[in-house]
Amino acid sequence: MKKYIAEEISTPIFLPKILSIEEFILVISELRKIDTTELVFRLFDVYNQTGIKDKDDFLTFNRWATTLLADFDELDRYLVDADAIFDYLTAIKRIQAWDNQDHKSDLVTGYINFTKSFKELYSNLRRNLLEDKLSYQGLRYEIATKRLPLYIEKSKDNPHIFIGFNGLNMAENQIIQKLLESTNSEVYWDLDTYFLHDTLHDAGYFIRQHLKNWAYFSTNTLHGLSSDYLDTKYIEITGIPKNISQAKYVGNLLSQLAKTAFNQPVALVLADETLLPAIINSLPINIGPVNITMGFPLEKTSTANFFEILLDFYDARTNSGWYFEDVLRLFSHPITKTLFNNPTTAHKVAHTIHKNNYVFLSPSHLKKLFEEYNDDLERFLILEPNSKSFVETSLNILTILKNHFAKHPNLIEQESLFLFSKIFNQISDYIQKRAYLDNFKTLKGLMVELVSIEKLNFKGNPTSGLQIMGMLESRTLDFETVIMTSVNEGILPAGKSNNSFIPYDVKKEFSMPTFKDKDAVYAYHFYRLIQRAKTVYLTYNTESDVLEGGERSRFITQLLTDENIKHNVRHQIASPSIPIRAPKDISIVKSQRLVEDLKSIALSGFSPTSLSNYIRNPYTFYQKNVLKIKETENVEETMAYNTFGTIIHDVLEVLLKPFVGQIMTEENLLATKKSIPQVTKQNFVKTFSDQNLDSGQNLIAFNVIKTYISNVIDFEIAQSKTKQIKLIALEHNLKIELNISELPFPIFLKGKLDRIDEVDGQVRIIDYKTGNVTSSELELTAIEQVIVSKNKSKAFQLLCYGLMCQKFDGLTNIQAGIFPIKKMKSGMLNFAIKPSPRAAVKNRLIDMDVIHRFEEALKGLILELFDTTIPFTDTGD
Repeated sequence: MKKYIAEEISTPIFLPKILSIEEFILVISELRKIDTTELVFRLFDVYNQTGIKDKDDFLTFNRWATTLLADFDELDRYLVDADAIFDYLTAIKRIQAWDNQDHKSDLVTGYINFTKSFKELYSNLRRNLLEDKLSYQGLRYEIATKRLPLYIEKSKDNPHIFIGFNGLNMAENQIIQKLLESTNSEVYWDLDTYFLHDTLHDAGYFIRQHLKNWAYFSTNTLHGLSSDYLDTKYIEITGIPKNISQAKYVGNLLSQLAKTAFNQPVALVLADETLLPAIINSLPINIGPVNITMGFPLEKTSTANFFEILLDFYDARTNSGWYFEDVLRLFSHPITKTLFNNPTTAHKVAHTIHKNNYVFLSPSHLKKLFEEYNDDLERFLILEPNSKSFVETSLNILTILKNHFAKHPNLIEQESLFLFSKIFNQISDYIQKRAYLDNFKTLKGLMVELVSIEKLNFKGNPTSGLQIMGMLESRTLDFETVIMTSVNEGILPAGKSNNSFIPYDVKKEFSMPTFKDKDAVYAYHFYRLIQRAKTVYLTYNTESDVLEGGERSRFITQLLTDENIKHNVRHQIASPSIPIRAPKDISIVKSQRLVEDLKSIALSGFSPTSLSNYIRNPYTFYQKNVLKIKETENVEETMAYNTFGTIIHDVLEVLLKPFVGQIMTEENLLATKKSIPQVTKQNFVKTFSDQNLDSGQNLIAFNVIKTYISNVIDFEIAQSKTKQIKLIALEHNLKIELNISELPFPIFLKGKLDRIDEVDGQVRIIDYKTGNVTSSELELTAIEQVIVSKNKSKAFQLLCYGLMCQKFDGLTNIQAGIFPIKKMKSGMLNFAIKPSPRAAVKNRLIDMDVIHRFEEALKGLILELFDTTIPFTDTGD
């Protein structure tokens, strides 16, 4: 305004007093604003002084207080008779409960009494505020209408000029009309005649009402009209999937416009203001100066995210302590890492949690972890928090962060620290004055509310360059080029909202605004912004969404169907270009360096499992056994299969170790069975978790393992009654050298065999399996099957163990098989060779003939593995 006045004058003058309508109302009412949070506290004080039974605590009260205050505010702005509307509401609730007069539930009675209390709360709150000359917006408006005659008397010689208004509340209506009638005042609107003369167009709805109802216009004309909307202009409407894609599209568009359009004002208007962070990150480097008028939400900063996670962390504590994911979420945050004395502490703690499989961590447990790493947990984390200690520690955190950002500047985060200092000092004052806030859940709700209303203000030139703003900031401003995002139903216009205790029909009865009036306000802002623009770009989200629905705004539909403007409109659907490429075969050529790595593995020894990996998928072998790529380390909330198997193997080793070299008897096995619970618990704690085994999934897993171990021992007892079983070895380490003359370096095969025993003179080698096993996986019609067939890996492993036992221990004519731990009643599943798939005759012995044939097949496999002309190829298995 000052800029345009300066352009019009030729000689120096004193500027007129320029006020927003809100500032003008403050002058007339002679009242002061009250902070929103303080207003809620005042209402709570008033609420506690009423005769309402079973009053809510502050946390519950706060959930409905803001809605009730918004209703009070609207009542006063529209000068509604409060007593009449509250009596009306109470009567409605009584009528609704009429059918249950004799059997009213406590809920119905409570809601009727709650509605009846509105009148008392309203009158007592107003009295409370006016005693201190404080007010909420609606109260100021109502008092301003009452004090208007006094103001006019003082200011009757001062002309008043009202500019750029549209939808006025009842108080504004009365004040402006009275000033127009009583003083030398004028009003200027900003509307295109096209919308004024179209009696159905919402953009002109309010000004048509003023023209019809104001006595002033019976003798005065309507100032401020223009006829620019139908001028030639370019309007491009683009449907884009998802919000982030809109931000990227706008970034590309701005990059193109920067070459030509920025000689004139350009506005980027965000109908959905939450898109601002994505827009900022998508701005091109050639854009030049940018002015952001809408402010950056404090809740979108990294510092706000940290405090949100910290509050959630405290709130998530259970009797068992903190869930490990809540701990890792807090400790992995970038802000948290700056608070440690040692920057590696967060990583070490995370590693310890994963390594020891801690699902829950108690306060003492956490403290002990930090003491191990010589770090001070309590400089930023209170293990037994209350409201006061949380605020004190948070202020200490802010001090640490200020020092950090002084060395590593980040303007947005540094500004956010200032706002958080202000918020925590506010909260500290509130806690001292109000004892009911010394409750952590209440504090959390209060803090979330305070953070949500704060914004970081950007500095820029409002008269040049790109102007990024929200819909409301665009009021009364004109731009040559306008870009508007998120033009969707539910955003522009916002649509129906039921966030009120006053029903739609009651609002209509008392001439209060409804969602239809708010839709007309959005329509005016939208069309006013584009009426004088030469180039307009509108984008909307085409994707279905829970909140937005993926439906383009009615304003876009109006532009596309209006015969008078649609010739200026171009509509398109944009989508990212996704090239379709045929999947490439993954193939790793065996370089000299890779061959050297294979030689190192061969010298250490190939295991049966690693060679099974190669047979199944050479690329998997390359990843797991050559590159040593491990799966991501995670905490096992439910026990993984490999952990399950490890515990069972370890327990069986401990239980059966005393029998090595001896005959297993029923008596000894029965004695051993008694120690199953103790041994299982020891190994469970060692391998999986040392946390509570008295309840939950840990207890279930523990009992399942205990049952499987008991089944194995019961099977051994049953066998010992009819057979003589001598245990030769457990967890037997084997390593042999393979004689492959084609390779000028040694090749070793190694492994750990679960068990060797002798049953009635027959030597057996046994592998324990906790997974599902079928006999078909262990039966072959030809030895070569184990090298080429991917589902014969278990037979391959047994033959490897048979070969190693023959070379290492000199064992021949042995039987091999698997103990299926989950199905021990079916007994051992035996390795066998048969002449045809359906043959009943089976050879269960691994004799020297089988050993020699397998050794030749294994030799071929090893030679292939070292063949540089055969790459490691991904077979997809």
